Amino acid sequence: MAALGFFFVSLPCLAIVGFTCFAAFRAQKHKVFKVLAHLCLAFGLVCALVPVGLVIWLSSYL
Repeated sequence: MAALGFFFVSLPCLAIVGFTCFAAFRAQKHKVFKVLAHLCLAFGLVCALVPVGLVIWLSSYL
């Protein structure tokens, strides 16, 4: 049950943090912040899509 809590509670929360950091870094002018913005976007997308992939994977067994 703890693993399911991690996948369905913690990862979406981390995705929100990643997307918020993406927006904050994207608003900056320096190039380093643009690189950090893209890293945060990639992190947020991974955290958001892992629970979706898990649901699709588990539904294939039903």
